[in-house]
Amino acid sequence: MNAPSRSDQVSDMKILVADEISKSGIEMLGTEGYDVDVKTGLKEKELSSVIGGYDVLIVRSATKATRKVIENSKLKVIGRAGIGVDNIDVEAATERGILVMNAPSGNVVSTAELTIGLVFALARRIAEADASMKKGEWKRKELKGAQVSGKTIGIVGLGRVGAEVSKRATALGTTVIAYDPLVSPEVGVKLHVRLVSLDRLLLESDFVSIHTPLTPQTKDLIGKTELAKMKKSAVLINCARGGVVNEEALFDALSQKTIAGAALDVYAKEPPKDSPLLTLSNIILTPHLGATTREAQEDVGAEIAEQIISYIKHNVIKNAINLPAKLDPEIVPYMPMAEKLGTLISQLGQCSAGKVEVSCRGELAQKDIRIISASVMTGMLKPISEEHNVNYINAIEMAKTRGIEVVSSTSDEAGQYKNLIRVLLNANGDAISVAGTLFSDKGPRIVEINGSTVDIEPEGNFLIIGHEDKPGMIGSVGTVLGDHDVNIASMEVARKKVRGPATMILHIDEELSPEALEEVRGIANLRSATYIRL
Repeated sequence: MNAPSRSDQVSDMKILVADEISKSGIEMLGTEGYDVDVKTGLKEKELSSVIGGYDVLIVRSATKATRKVIENSKLKVIGRAGIGVDNIDVEAATERGILVMNAPSGNVVSTAELTIGLVFALARRIAEADASMKKGEWKRKELKGAQVSGKTIGIVGLGRVGAEVSKRATALGTTVIAYDPLVSPEVGVKLHVRLVSLDRLLLESDFVSIHTPLTPQTKDLIGKTELAKMKKSAVLINCARGGVVNEEALFDALSQKTIAGAALDVYAKEPPKDSPLLTLSNIILTPHLGATTREAQEDVGAEIAEQIISYIKHNVIKNAINLPAKLDPEIVPYMPMAEKLGTLISQLGQCSAGKVEVSCRGELAQKDIRIISASVMTGMLKPISEEHNVNYINAIEMAKTRGIEVVSSTSDEAGQYKNLIRVLLNANGDAISVAGTLFSDKGPRIVEINGSTVDIEPEGNFLIIGHEDKPGMIGSVGTVLGDHDVNIASMEVARKKVRGPATMILHIDEELSPEALEEVRGIANLRSATYIRL
């Protein structure tokens, strides 16, 4: 999906690859002419000292893009070759307007296959059998396992990997249930999965498989209380993120045989040196192998490289972690219009904003309009901000730090338009409003300023004049502009009644000097004059 052009885009990008990715991914970046350095194994101090020379950072799970690293950078993008981004301080990146993107598709199948492999390994006690055989033992009777077919597999998190696990589990003849509060019943039906509460999943499942990201909400999601609800014959598998399962509680449950077994591929601290889990025989431990297949490494490396190239060359954003909303292809064309409205109202206001109301009307009302509000605030803050690059990622947060309240609303009623975006700025007791839309034949247009109907293409230099509708006003303004060699490209006058308050909008070919603007403001019966650049 296409995002609007960014004025700060550069062609001579420097890219640091801080973890191993496929050669094909590195070659793709090099072919585009980017300066690519591969420096793996960097600790925070080392990475902080060199990151200032790069525009893009690519990591996998080993390198930590901490706040310190990010604050020492001038990065535009952090790319994660894989799914989880818990090794990236997304909040710090968002504050500085750095796009964080991941490559969620490349390792999905590999992780799902490892999960199913661990299901069989636990059910048939394969690891124990292997270790016993290598000791010269023959424990055929002692290592009796369980059949997988006919059992219930509970999936916690029905995202990409969880969905792939469910497909494979269904094919094995199991009953699949899932817990995911963000998944609709329709998705469950499509995947042949019964959606249940977490408590019910823990009570009913023979195999519990974790597939959630690590967030403040999911940290220690499976702890002492949750493990106590599982069957004594049940096993737990975590191929998602370390920290979702409380390892201390898991150790107690396994050592006390509260549950039968577990398999972990991820850990709260990696590697899990000195973890008491290493001493248990009823747990299988693998060194974060979920994405470690030749195919997955090739896929995620190529995937993140393609996404970075698309963003740098074409401003195409895919799999962004920290945009305020997903880029719906139907809403993307309205983002430049929304940004222009923000730029316009910022210059019209010329005062400290207290509250900004963004209203999306018509068909847009059925969409997630957070990205529209972010676009408006990007346009508003760019002309006045001396901070880091303002963009869709950090605009709302920057507005909050400036004490600006941003309110979004929707309405199905758009009057004569298919869609309408209206922005209202409240500041110092004054209210200023602008509105715009997108026509299929004419493109973006500003259609309203302070309640007056206009028709302006939002591009170029404008002089917007508030005045009393009296004879001679147009001539007086034209004379001043002519004296300053400023050519008028087009003009329109918006008024609600004859000889009442009116708004004159002049599209001018040249920039307007401060001297010329002051002279215009000196014209009799003129209430205001504002020079606008869009």
